[in-house]
Amino acid sequence: MENSLIMQSTNLQIEKYRRHLTSFTAEATPLCDSFLDLLKASPEAHLECSFKIIGETVHPLRFNLWYENNGESGLNPKIATFLKHYARDAPLNLSLYQQLIGTDFQYDKVKCTSLGIDARTQSSASRVKLWHIIEHYPEKEAMVLDFPEISPIAGSLKIQPDLLFGFDFGPDGGTAVKVYPALHTSQVRQSRSLLNILFGTRTLALLEQCEWVNFGFTTKEAGLSLHLLPRNPKMFIENLHYPVLSDAYRLSGAQKVIISLDQAEVESGCYSSFNLYY
Repeated sequence: MENSLIMQSTNLQIEKYRRHLTSFTAEATPLCDSFLDLLKASPEAHLECSFKIIGETVHPLRFNLWYENNGESGLNPKIATFLKHYARDAPLNLSLYQQLIGTDFQYDKVKCTSLGIDARTQSSASRVKLWHIIEHYPEKEAMVLDFPEISPIAGSLKIQPDLLFGFDFGPDGGTAVKVYPALHTSQVRQSRSLLNILFGTRTLALLEQCEWVNFGFTTKEAGLSLHLLPRNPKMFIENLHYPVLSDAYRLSGAQKVIISLDQAEVESGCYSSFNLYY
């Protein structure tokens, strides 16, 4: 997720959505249809398309809608309505969301909010995601970064004035909290001594090829992910030597992309999973 949203007309975004489906010969599910309705009703939002690769399998039914905060005093009503309708047909455990957001959440400190879907052919395997980017909100940042099962490393990497965090609502009613401290190129260089302690040479080499990185931590599992904005996506992806990823990237037709890698896989040099966003 970039700091500034690139806004397009609703028709262009619907075309982008449909082109993504066509490129991957993917058939929309009922969850996708609900998301498309939200997209059509949200000319103020920015559409982000995505695919996930696990081994040799590509999962392309992944989309995010990013809304800039325009003075809302609560959760964006369009997102709230979508979640309410989703909860009629699938488990939606909001307990962790309510625990972190509470009753006094300062929505004026929210830069952007995102609603995302990861739809699968079997609806029971689909997921919904909700994200916030907060800025100059130290008490909430501390609560998120200190959340049980979030690695303390996340706090040491919190240098930017803003912080992306969110919730992954699983198909079994389970919920994961995720947090993504970010570093831009200049901050990577300024923080080199810290990064040298935390990460190996392969991770550091990838960071040097990117404009920025979000370090992803989750309550779902140990370890972390790297969400990278490479300066030269084509070369970056080719150098990973993973044909399924190269083919999917080509099919997407994307120019500027964010690619997510498992940091342990980066250091081992043995990849099996990727996320790509554009």
